Amino acid sequence: MNSTASRDASEQLGQLLARCALGDQSAFGALYEATSAKLFGVALRILRREAWAEEALQEAYVKIWRHAESYNPARGRPMTWMINVVRNQSLDLLRRADYRAKEDEWIAEKDQRTSTENPAALAETSQEMQRVLGCLGLLGEEQRDCILLSYHQGLTPTEVAARLKRPVGTIKTWIRRGLIKVRECLDQ
Repeated sequence: MNSTASRDASEQLGQLLARCALGDQSAFGALYEATSAKLFGVALRILRREAWAEEALQEAYVKIWRHAESYNPARGRPMTWMINVVRNQSLDLLRRADYRAKEDEWIAEKDQRTSTENPAALAETSQEMQRVLGCLGLLGEEQRDCILLSYHQGLTPTEVAARLKRPVGTIKTWIRRGLIKVRECLDQ
């Protein structure tokens, strides 16, 4: 997808969100159709269980519907906003005690849903994701690791700091500055 097509898709999603803010159910249906595969991939990467990812996605779409008016195009692209809603919902679900207790039951190597043959996983490796990965490649290794551990693995800055044996403040700074660089790269 070239930058013009990407901009057009982003504008279309922004228009759908604006219509959702006005209570347009058909716009919400179109928004769901256009974004659900990618957003499911985000939830699945964090939660690593299809049922949990489906639950997180459902709750995230409820939040997107209820808070569509809070989307601000000046602060980022619509897909980025929706990814953050899904990510936050997934992390909230993961932090709940009943889900943490079940985490030991799951074995990654045996879960076929996380393979690259999964359509949701393939959606996550779309051209848009390739752009994100290219921008992440411009960061230093430690800074990139912090962002990936936080956004891809769903770790908190405190958990990232413990894993990398660095101060929490350093981790937060690396994540914040890295995200600024990635955003600037994506906006080009």
